[in-house]
Amino acid sequence: MKKFYQKILTVLLLIVLVCTSCRSVTINSKPDSNDSEITTSDKDNETDANDSEEATAEQKKFDTFTSDLFKEIVSESSLSVHSYFSYPEDYGFKNCPYTLGDASKESFDEDNEKVQKYLDELVDFNYDYLTDNQKLTYDILKTDLEDTLNFSDFYLYEDYLSPMSGIQTSLPSFLGEFEFNAKSDVKDYIELIKLIPDYYDSVMSYESEKAEKGMGIPDFWIDSLIDSCNEFISNTDNHFLITTFNDKINKLSDIESSEKDNYIKENTDIVKNSILPAYQKMISSLSSLKGKCKNEGGLCNYENGKKYYELLVRDITSSDKTVSEIKNMLNKKLKKDLNSIMVLSYKDADLYDKMDKYSFDTSDPDTILKHLLGKITADFPEGYDTNYTVSDVPKDIEKYENPAYYYIPHIDNTSKNNIYINRNETYKDMDLYPVLAHEGFPGHMYQTTYFQNTNPDLIRNLLRYTGYIEGWGLYAELYSFNYSGQDKDTIKFNKAMQCLSYDVYCLADIGIHYDGWSRQETKDFITSIGYDESVGDEIFETLVEDPAVYLAYYIGYLEFTDMKETAESELGDKFNTKDFHKFILDIGPAQFEIIKDRFDTWLSRQKTTA
Repeated sequence: MKKFYQKILTVLLLIVLVCTSCRSVTINSKPDSNDSEITTSDKDNETDANDSEEATAEQKKFDTFTSDLFKEIVSESSLSVHSYFSYPEDYGFKNCPYTLGDASKESFDEDNEKVQKYLDELVDFNYDYLTDNQKLTYDILKTDLEDTLNFSDFYLYEDYLSPMSGIQTSLPSFLGEFEFNAKSDVKDYIELIKLIPDYYDSVMSYESEKAEKGMGIPDFWIDSLIDSCNEFISNTDNHFLITTFNDKINKLSDIESSEKDNYIKENTDIVKNSILPAYQKMISSLSSLKGKCKNEGGLCNYENGKKYYELLVRDITSSDKTVSEIKNMLNKKLKKDLNSIMVLSYKDADLYDKMDKYSFDTSDPDTILKHLLGKITADFPEGYDTNYTVSDVPKDIEKYENPAYYYIPHIDNTSKNNIYINRNETYKDMDLYPVLAHEGFPGHMYQTTYFQNTNPDLIRNLLRYTGYIEGWGLYAELYSFNYSGQDKDTIKFNKAMQCLSYDVYCLADIGIHYDGWSRQETKDFITSIGYDESVGDEIFETLVEDPAVYLAYYIGYLEFTDMKETAESELGDKFNTKDFHKFILDIGPAQFEIIKDRFDTWLSRQKTTA
């Protein structure tokens, strides 16, 4: 993750949306007493080959280090604590500071100093003494810390605001999910939301500094942000930050009615007289930045922008492939997908119509999820009992939210899972079947609950990799076509068409941010593939606003399919799909070079298995 240690976005952008979102010990139920402690995984009690006294001591020391590191980072803010725990006080988290952090250079530098400190402490361990599971955690953490430090010279390159995933939408989304399980939770919530205006002021100061130094965002981006903010403040009296608060507090039994009324009044006052005005102020500040942009194109147009994009691609894809290697891979995949589409459509001229007209028997989310859960047992390892709810995205933020997203459950309450579906007019024709496969089974919800129940090392709840997570989500989405009841050619055609869209978006992303394509060059590329020029402006602006966002999904997907194809080729009749999926799921979110190193070992073992 680009910012391993970051006082606000560690929580918001990693946890809020698994489009999203976040995540070693797994605690499956509320403990029996308030003296409960967080402990490391029982896996780390394995002896491995080295069970000397020195090794045992080093293993215990490593467990303590990773556990303490997790607690140190999470306890930085009450917001962080509530992001990971439903009952934080039961795990020793008490009186944590009320802070949302800030976007200042001082905080940025302080965070990097802490990352360096953690790295120095980590490399002091004797790697050879660690268990296999600890070595995996060590490799992931060391690589993550080193990658984070590579961003230390790029303070002003971070984007806090984007129309689809910026702080102005992700923070309210998170607040809507903030759990009230005790009176203390309500108090924490109230204290935290009081800080929103000052935090937004720091973000806008950051944006102003960027503009002053020639790195301001384009006017079309500003217009989208202003629209997003206006949408958020449009429903003052029944705003979702008021209605969700009221619903949650009214379900609490340990607060007297009169006290509930006081909290409801206080929250309503803060929302109406503090938070909504903060959005008005943000609109004004954004408006003042219009006309100051010196670059309406890609990151490569900034000083050292190509280097930053390389680091961003590494961070967001979890892959160690260079941008040039990714570009070559995508060009080959583009040709392959175009050829598949041509061959299949020549074979059956009605495939386009079949694909467009197909819909699952029902649009009821619960029915679809139960159908998928029943189907995946043939190809995926057994998961764990999972409770979930499917809800609509609040109308106050739906216009600029993702089509759907999944909230990561708390460490101490893994059975509580929430999927949100965006019912905005923009998505009225959205097919829920692949969407729920992506967010639910065998996608994010299945992968997350599976991994949490492997009892991973504590620190890995902070080490979430978009390339793995969203790559798996897309893999699950496309795999679900096999369960849809369509014929084989239609399934192949559908997958090729989906991949073609990603081919185009990802190549355009690299073209804009690495090769310096203009708006017109981007449109020329898109039309050369057969897309209508009318979508060119939208694609260009989307990719400028969210660099590498489609690479996050697609490169991870291609890494998974590459490993699968390698296993199928080398194992032949010995290849078992369920075993391959189990290998990927057992390792959990990690950088792909680390996964592939273990994959080689797994493959060798599979070859020798009778």
